[in-house]
Amino acid sequence: MKKSRVSTVRPTVGLVLGGGGARGFVQVGALKAFKEEGIDFDLCVGTSVGSIVGALYCAGIEPDEIAAAAENIEFGDLHGSILLKADDPRKIGKMIYPLIGDARIENLYKKYAAVATDIKTGKQIIMDSGSVLDAVSASSAYPIIYSPLKKDGMNLSDGGLVNNIPADVARMLGAKKVVTVDAHGTRGSGTDGTGLFDMMKAVFSIMSANASVVGLMQSDLVIAPDTSAFKATSKRGYAEMIELGYAAAKEKCADIIKLFEPEQ
Repeated sequence: MKKSRVSTVRPTVGLVLGGGGARGFVQVGALKAFKEEGIDFDLCVGTSVGSIVGALYCAGIEPDEIAAAAENIEFGDLHGSILLKADDPRKIGKMIYPLIGDARIENLYKKYAAVATDIKTGKQIIMDSGSVLDAVSASSAYPIIYSPLKKDGMNLSDGGLVNNIPADVARMLGAKKVVTVDAHGTRGSGTDGTGLFDMMKAVFSIMSANASVVGLMQSDLVIAPDTSAFKATSKRGYAEMIELGYAAAKEKCADIIKLFEPEQ
């Protein structure tokens, strides 16, 4: 009788980091938990703030160092004083220049991609080669707040417009299992207000929720701490957010470790 073969090859496991603005501090907390548990993902795909945290992770920057750098960033460093004037998106990339310099995606320690939206065509653009700084700038260029990043004939804006939880992209890059850290699981709320800012906030929140559904369904495991008490545009409470992400990820680490086991 022929013996059945038992696989000794573990699956490729990808990490997906979604958008959420300043709520991305929870993702830094999650990275701290993963580091502590010895969990080392094979690749990472991020959208918006997730593209920034993911780039630093794939560049080999330690979670504590990411947290320390983020703590020193102020909104004024990323945007001018005139809020309704679209700013240069490359300010976002400059934020991480001191940590990784002019790094190229091809030279990172782990496979990495950022998701952006080409405003000209409305299509998703997967940035998996070239300048890391350009990739995070494009992926995080929130409409109206930032001008699109012009690159290769495209006008690139926030990837959250089309794919806020890019689990499908992680699978395209080779992931057989996907772990997602969702920095804003309570997105999608509307508004009773009819003013310009209330309407803008509600529109983007609803769009973001719709752009997250497929990615959440395609994730094997989702870490989604409740960040409703925090704002996307303020780092107030950052220490609490880091701890929240750490605790939420810590609870799931045993299940994540199982995803690395060879499939029978």
